[in-house]
Amino acid sequence: MSSKQEKIKKFYQDLKDIRYGWHDRNNTLHKHLSDGNFKKEYKMQKISKIKESNHAICWEMCELERQFFKQEKIHHKVIFALLQGNKKFPCHTFLIYEDNGKWYWFEASWDKKKGIHEYASLVALLDYIRNNFYDFVKSEYDPQKIIFYEYKKPFKRMGCNLFYFHCMHGRKIR
Repeated sequence: MSSKQEKIKKFYQDLKDIRYGWHDRNNTLHKHLSDGNFKKEYKMQKISKIKESNHAICWEMCELERQFFKQEKIHHKVIFALLQGNKKFPCHTFLIYEDNGKWYWFEASWDKKKGIHEYASLVALLDYIRNNFYDFVKSEYDPQKIIFYEYKKPFKRMGCNLFYFHCMHGRKIR
């Protein structure tokens, strides 16, 4: 195993204890999406506060991950996956990176999929996520309606709707 992969594995281990939770405008922690009014009250917490609060949602975790991968000079992409045409707006963010011709899905927030997963290609990685998005949809869905966007670092303390807007103006992938 390369020293780069060892650093990535150690970083992943450091994130394992962070649990799901979101903070509102008053910095009150909500441990479930249904607690409070997420769409209206959510404000992204500062990246420096994630380990302190020990709670985060997927896109906050991605910013912590982005910070690490950038610092280590590891080429990566932060991806927003969205099921088009669903009123509940099921989505997920995650980080991917390429190493020695293989693609890796670095997943620290999706409980049922946590880990560092290896794929032969970017297409195989995205197809796997597209075909296994049921944890977010919780009903039948058309995998071809999942759209992936690579997005840049969001502004600090961004709310939910502005974050969605930001991501959907990123670069569409496949």
